[in-house]
Amino acid sequence: MLFFLLLFSCSSPVMDTFNSKELISSKGEKIYINSLNWGATDDNQITAISSDKEKVKERSDTLEAVKGLEPFIYSFKSDSLKLFFHNEITFEVKENFKTIHVSYIVLRAKEYNNIRQKAYNNDEYHSVPMREKNVYPSDMPKSPSK
Repeated sequence: MLFFLLLFSCSSPVMDTFNSKELISSKGEKIYINSLNWGATDDNQITAISSDKEKVKERSDTLEAVKGLEPFIYSFKSDSLKLFFHNEITFEVKENFKTIHVSYIVLRAKEYNNIRQKAYNNDEYHSVPMREKNVYPSDMPKSPSK
């Protein structure tokens, strides 16, 4: 009986985590930055930019997707989607959009790390998937000052 309990607990499926960020142009065109994470700590990821809000919802949907954690950092402003890469472009959007222009920007380590910090705070830039802002209770003890 113990053997069956162990077998069942080890074979229980871990759910995948699907994230989607909708971007809307000034003309109303919608595109999505979608990512799917899986694994015990969600340490496997595929990402796609598409007009299909369901793109990469399944692990098998890898056509025109990039594999890997944090494949790029992005900003979206004035119908312009800018993708920022560390040292080289590792992903290109194959789909053409009517009103949204996609550009690719390669940064060196120092510049990339500067915008990465902003992306973690959703300050003009965003990571994939977009990070949630941590909201702590007001009565939570504050960290000691240095």
